[in-house]
Amino acid sequence: MAAVVKSRIVDGVGVLTLADTSRENVLSEELVGQARDVHHLFLESDVRVAILAAEGSSFCSGRDPLAVRVPGTQPAGAILIDEIERSPLAWVAAVDGRAIGAGVHLVTACMHVVAGPNARFLVPELLRGTYPRPVAAELARIIGPRRTMALMLTGESFNATSAVTLGLASEAVGAGEVGGRALARALALAALDPALLQSARVDWSTRFTTSQTTA
Repeated sequence: MAAVVKSRIVDGVGVLTLADTSRENVLSEELVGQARDVHHLFLESDVRVAILAAEGSSFCSGRDPLAVRVPGTQPAGAILIDEIERSPLAWVAAVDGRAIGAGVHLVTACMHVVAGPNARFLVPELLRGTYPRPVAAELARIIGPRRTMALMLTGESFNATSAVTLGLASEAVGAGEVGGRALARALALAALDPALLQSARVDWSTRFTTSQTTA
């Protein structure tokens, strides 16, 4: 099986790169399986912070249109998104390409998002005849239900600057700066007190809806 995911560890920070450029990093079973293997490798390597990056013009083009849906089972992409959302690692997304549908959902799972000039975010499924309930629900928690519905009804894309304004991205950077800024943010997170970092991670995964006590 060809590798569609790349990985490395830099100064204690894991870097998981989606690299199925021929299929625009669609959430296929192959890509998801390899990404989950890398995630487990990071956990075994005592990594506490990881970067989710991508090669090519698409960060992630969403669910796999060629996948056979089995009633009663989760799509591969949903499994990966859920795993990252529940991961004990703090995830930083480095987005400098298109994030479409479930690809946007994947971005929402990361507690910090660095977006570059080539980043585009869109949820076009409604106009293509399907209702993207999971991504819509999660997006609504972050940017609000009214804005989410508008994006779904129009299918329009928005760039890094708009993503920051909406609250989907944490910061927008210039050409060639995404990887370096994401690594800098990840290293800064890794330098935090482990307990405080976990508190921040839990708060993001629950969107600050749980009660935590801090010593």
